[in-house]
Amino acid sequence: MIKMQGYSDGGGDADLAKIQSTMHTIELACSSIQMHVNPSAAEATILSLCQSPQPYKACQYILGWKDCLQKLSRKILIGEEIPDGLLLMQKMANARFQAAAAIRDAAMREWAFLTADDKRNLVSFCLCFVMQHASSPEGYVLAKVSSVAAQVMKRGW
Repeated sequence: MIKMQGYSDGGGDADLAKIQSTMHTIELACSSIQMHVNPSAAEATILSLCQSPQPYKACQYILGWKDCLQKLSRKILIGEEIPDGLLLMQKMANARFQAAAAIRDAAMREWAFLTADDKRNLVSFCLCFVMQHASSPEGYVLAKVSSVAAQVMKRGW
């Protein structure tokens, strides 16, 4: 099972390394599913993210990986050679979709234990993400994050 961190700010570089490792693991799992390479192990990895306690920080990091996608897109537009660029973009989009799903699963499961600030942060993050990425070509990721925002907001009523 992937060990996740919630909203704590402590840990610095060690936390960042764990979060980056989690992101890489989820990206590999998404790629494995697409390539039909050991899909049951890949699905187990993704399920472990969804079942992890307080995966919010890692999932928000994965969702925020959009900057990398934009840089890659710019390189493609100017004609720079990118090996497997489209596969990389798709893998990252799928990882973002899975991260949004994990936020939803964890929020529904842990709602009674989250602080009021954590609940507001979840809603704010989802709404801000959707607004900031409204022109993104990854419609299915935006739809998932929008759905998570709606479900979390409804849970709060």
